[in-house]
Amino acid sequence: MPGKTNSKQICAYKTQKALLEFMDDTRYYKESMAWPHTMMSRIRMNAKDYSKGTGDLAVDAFYNLTPDEFFRLHSAVGRVRGTLAADYKRCKEQLDRLLKLKKSLEPMLGTALEEIGKVSEDIKDLCSDSIVQRLSDVSRQVKQATDQVYNGESSVLQKMIMELTGQLKNFEKTRAVYSEIKILNFDKYANPDNPKERRVTSFELMYHPKMQYPYAFTISNGWGIPVITKNGGVIVGEGTARYEQKVNILLDDKNLMPMLKRVELFLQMMLNHGLGQYFESVMNPPLYGERYETEDTARF
Repeated sequence: MPGKTNSKQICAYKTQKALLEFMDDTRYYKESMAWPHTMMSRIRMNAKDYSKGTGDLAVDAFYNLTPDEFFRLHSAVGRVRGTLAADYKRCKEQLDRLLKLKKSLEPMLGTALEEIGKVSEDIKDLCSDSIVQRLSDVSRQVKQATDQVYNGESSVLQKMIMELTGQLKNFEKTRAVYSEIKILNFDKYANPDNPKERRVTSFELMYHPKMQYPYAFTISNGWGIPVITKNGGVIVGEGTARYEQKVNILLDDKNLMPMLKRVELFLQMMLNHGLGQYFESVMNPPLYGERYETEDTARF
C-alpha cells in the first residue's frame, strides 16, 4: 500500500544504516483516575541497525520507558547538555584569555626588567649610592613578584593555566546520562530454548562532549534469569544476562532535542485528554447532586 505509515510512531531518526523511533504504547484507565496511566503504559524505543543489510541481516532491539522514566530521561539530557556545555564554554574562554595574557606579558616584562637593570648600571656615576641601591632593590623586588605571578612553573599564572587545562579535560570526558536494565518476567517473554530465561532489555545513553554527534544510544536485548527480591520486585540474576541484539546510534542536538520535545508534548496532550473525565468528576461530585440537596445548599 503506497504511503503506508505506522500510526503509533511519534517520531523517528533514520539514516542509511540505522533507525531510532519513539512509539506510542500508552495505556489509560477507563474510569476517572487522578493519574490515568496504567501500570503498563509505555513509550517504546525501537532501534534498528541495517548497516549489514535488511531482513534477517538487520539487528532489532527495543526498550520500554514508563512516562515517568521518559521525563527522567528528558530531564537528564537537558542537565548534561545545559550545564556541561555552559561550563565547558566558560572554562575554554578563560583558559584562552590566560594563555593570551601570558604570551603578551612575557616579552613585555622581560624588556621592562632589562631596562631597569640598564638604568641602574648607567646612573652609578650620576646618582648617590643610596639611590642606586634603592633602584637595585626595587628591581629585585619587581623580578621576584613577576616570577611569582607570571614566570616559571610555580607562578600563579601557570598554576591557573594548569588547573583550567585539567578542568577542560574533565569536561571533555564521556558522561553517563541514563542507564537501565529490565527483565520482562512474563510467560510471553520466555526464551523458547530455555523456559527459565526471560527477555532482558537494556538502555544506555552516553554523552561525548567533543564529538559532532555526542549522544550515543545503546539498546540491547537478550536473555536472563529473573530473581524475585524480598520486596517483591524482579531483577536480573547476577551474571545471567546475555545480549543477542545490540544497536548503537549516534545523534546530535539538532535531531535529538526535537524528538524528545515531541514525545513530551504527546504525553502532555494524552495526559490532559485522560484527565478530562477525572476533572469532570471532581468538579461535579455526587455529594452535591439533587439527592443530597437541602434548603441551605439549594439557595446557592
